[in-house]
Amino acid sequence: MTLRPVNEMHHPHRPRAIGYLRTDLSPCQTRDTEAIRRLARQQHYTLVYIVRLGPDSVPDAIGHVLDIARATGTTTLITPDLAHLENHPGRVCDTCELMTVCPGQLWMKVGTNPHEVPHEPIWLPEVWHSEPDTRLRIADAHRIMQTHLTCNPLDCPRKAAALTLLVETGKLVPATRSPRERAVSRGLTYPPVEPTTPGTRPSLAMLQRLLAGLKPAQS
Repeated sequence: MTLRPVNEMHHPHRPRAIGYLRTDLSPCQTRDTEAIRRLARQQHYTLVYIVRLGPDSVPDAIGHVLDIARATGTTTLITPDLAHLENHPGRVCDTCELMTVCPGQLWMKVGTNPHEVPHEPIWLPEVWHSEPDTRLRIADAHRIMQTHLTCNPLDCPRKAAALTLLVETGKLVPATRSPRERAVSRGLTYPPVEPTTPGTRPSLAMLQRLLAGLKPAQS
């Protein structure tokens, strides 16, 4: 088990947070550590510690981390994803807030709002659709494609980055027929396409990036 202080500037009026990494679930600890630090800064938290635990470091890893949260008076635990918590945010939310890097979500501490739905996450809009700060792994790209299922890659830089990586690596083959052609082949009525308004028109850079990613699959 490794418990390291984080050299972040202390702001007395900011909420305090600690980070948590499972070394067996984080193949690139340097990247994940920086992602935790970045998210804490973006959400205006003072990051006190990043706890690193191996799979057999302590009998109850999550309980151990929560004990540290109580001892340091922190309000939030930040971790790369729910896999670090065995995909169960509820135990953490009984003690403090939980924030994940991928996807960027916040689970409120139980009892904070008497009208809340228990363990329903809140998206973090400042980072949720933003361009990834580091090169994605294929696993990251698959997860982004799933969590951004309803996003249009022309409007969502994060989904565009994931789509481009999956096409470049041959993990995803773009459709060769348009949505209208697929609808006709299935005997469905294709709805008219609404004109794109100036406020939602994708940027030239975004179009060029997607085009560059799709070219290898069409050649």
